[in-house]
Amino acid sequence: MTTTFESLLHMSRAGATVLHIASYEWQRVRGQAIGLAGELSLPLRVWSQSGGLLRCSDTGAMSEDAPGLTDAIDLLKAIHAGDESGMWLLEDFQPFLREGEHQIHRWLRELARMPQTPRKLVLLSTPLPGLPIDLRKEVPTVELELPGVAELRVVLEEAAQAQGVALDTDDALLDAARGLTVMEARLAFGTAAAELGRLDHQAVPLVAREKERIIKQSDVLEYYPTDARMDDVGGLDALKAWLSQRGQAFSAGAREYGLDAPKGVLLLGVQGCGKSLLAKAVAQTWQFPLLRFDMGKVFGGIMGQSEGNLRAALQVAEALAPCVLWIDEIEKGLAGVGSSDRTDGGTTARVVGSLLTWLQEKRAPVFVVATANRIDMLPPELLRKGRFDEIFFVDLPAHEVRAKILAIHLRRKRCDPKSFDLDGLARRSLGFSGAELEEAVREGLFEAFAAGRALTTEDIGRALDRTYPLSRTMREQLEGLRQWAKVRARLASSARVEELPAEAEGSAPPRLRQEATRNPFIPQRS
Repeated sequence: MTTTFESLLHMSRAGATVLHIASYEWQRVRGQAIGLAGELSLPLRVWSQSGGLLRCSDTGAMSEDAPGLTDAIDLLKAIHAGDESGMWLLEDFQPFLREGEHQIHRWLRELARMPQTPRKLVLLSTPLPGLPIDLRKEVPTVELELPGVAELRVVLEEAAQAQGVALDTDDALLDAARGLTVMEARLAFGTAAAELGRLDHQAVPLVAREKERIIKQSDVLEYYPTDARMDDVGGLDALKAWLSQRGQAFSAGAREYGLDAPKGVLLLGVQGCGKSLLAKAVAQTWQFPLLRFDMGKVFGGIMGQSEGNLRAALQVAEALAPCVLWIDEIEKGLAGVGSSDRTDGGTTARVVGSLLTWLQEKRAPVFVVATANRIDMLPPELLRKGRFDEIFFVDLPAHEVRAKILAIHLRRKRCDPKSFDLDGLARRSLGFSGAELEEAVREGLFEAFAAGRALTTEDIGRALDRTYPLSRTMREQLEGLRQWAKVRARLASSARVEELPAEAEGSAPPRLRQEATRNPFIPQRS
């Protein structure tokens, strides 16, 4: 895999005169520039609007060059007019790349067309990727990958020295910090050192806690701790067996055997039937970190922000690999792809395209569990082979599965399932989802508690009888979903599919009727 530094070096040697590097990590970006200047034998100057132009040595020491040169246009003109070879790193240049800064954009295009003699190279540094449309073809963008274990080890040693604490370098401690930037890792290690008084294996949960807090700040990804187990998921035996096979494919022996890392699974089906619970159970069973990816929070109002948010989220997921990436209700995040070019300048289409490409091409062991309730909102490109290993349809639980689900929720409420007529309750709950069965147990508990007695079968039965399940209010949609899944997806359960109960006359809420009265506001011709 080509590193950021190698990409910059190759493009520089190919003749590029302006390059764009995207990263929040100013120190690592400056390090890349120092290394690149050394490889190309060019003197390096660093510019910022606050500090002007400074000389930078091969060790990173800074000295004054032209501290008064703080105007961006004056700087670009000076670089273009000069006859001296050199390299210039322009830090935090994003304010000058906004739409409407035509003069600066024009000077950058002039710099991109400079001859190779004298050799000049300009590096634009911004926190996020994304360039104005008039610069994209002439200025290549490279994103700085997150720090690896070797770089995190340096940060760990620096943190121990700064805090004056004992250091016992532990691989688990470094793994706990994967997915963080250098600045975030420095804060996480420093916080652990201040709280614990040392940095060793005991600091792992403290660093993991700090990482969870930092990842939550991204808004797009959520580090999701889970204690759900496969036994907490009622039914879905075919899906569980498939996942058990895929879990074995993450071992080192599987790599030697020639197996690729599993890509993921798309779960389609009715709301409340265990799709999200299964994503949590997979991570717990495989002992992988679980990251919840909120597609709706990817989109931002600043140019390039949406694409940058997506790249950052996927970059963190790959840095934390092996892990489970849970994309809940993915169809809501993909809505509006067809009209994207007319409503948002194509942002949604570009974000979705980047996600689909990543799903297809990713090599890191990131297992994606995507859930969806509305197949009509999913783009066809998502459903084709190669994005996911398999597509499963999660139907309403069958009779025996409903009994198991009721038993699971009764045990959670400290009730003995053997004291209840689970078979009878399962018959009374035809067409109920797992979430509706859980709610019936809760409702029965409220009733029994108010009456001052233990929960009984009839308490739950009355709660079931009072419930109008989703399978009745959305009967047509469910039947259509079942027909679609027959030839396009695998069934998550081997249990026989039960037909929904026939609607009794008057059981459905009556439709509103409008009285055929004369409208008094119709204009009258004289």
